[in-house]
Amino acid sequence: MKAPEPTPLRLGDGPFVFRGKPPVISGNVELINDSAEKAKVRAIPTARGREGAIAREGFGELRLAARLEPGTRERVAAHFAVAPTTPPGRYTTELDLGDRRVPVVAHVFEKREVVLAPDPVELRGAPGDVLTHALVITNAGNVAQTLPEAALAHMEERDWFGRSMVYALREAGPDEGHVKYLDRVLKEIRATDVAPVRVEIRDGGTEVAPGQTVETALTLTIPDKFVKGRTYVRDVPFMGTTLTVEIECNGSTKSTKRRPS
Repeated sequence: MKAPEPTPLRLGDGPFVFRGKPPVISGNVELINDSAEKAKVRAIPTARGREGAIAREGFGELRLAARLEPGTRERVAAHFAVAPTTPPGRYTTELDLGDRRVPVVAHVFEKREVVLAPDPVELRGAPGDVLTHALVITNAGNVAQTLPEAALAHMEERDWFGRSMVYALREAGPDEGHVKYLDRVLKEIRATDVAPVRVEIRDGGTEVAPGQTVETALTLTIPDKFVKGRTYVRDVPFMGTTLTVEIECNGSTKSTKRRPS
């Protein structure tokens, strides 16, 4: 192993405390330049930082960009670049700079993050159709997550309110006031509102470990109140994030005719 280059810098008194969610655990350190020359440093190794679990998690080296004038001391922002799956917890080690080793404590907080593909999920069908679509899920956080067994999608017609206002306006008489017009808008909105769609999730209850990618499938039945030629969308809460579901209604209830793609 190559020995570190000599440096006129030394560390102030610790312990230094860092905190954050992977991949960046940030804090600051005190640096002292007792020399008569400018000094700079871009990284400070940790004691035994190239060995064992500490190194594997990314605590082998503290990263910073510091330049100190002669005879000065400064508090400098610094960070550890840790693995995205570093488990939550309290980590301790020592910074090794010059002739001093100073304790450092790093608090890694829980991070819940999943990446969904595809997003949005785009479906086409007619009322009563049972549709299934594959979904790939990557756990990009540092704690295990569990696949839900189902989700509720409160689907809304795209530009629902705008269309309802236009339809009500077309039915309004030339001398009618705003009260009757707004009543028609409300009536149209109520008439075209749809009940939540239950989305079944294959393998619901399965645990997904940090860094793991799994494949599942979504299954739903298109409600009878969907209208041919309209598109319904919704952002569905899903494992701490949202999944956009988009359904294009291309047929009518009990009809075999479909609009072309």
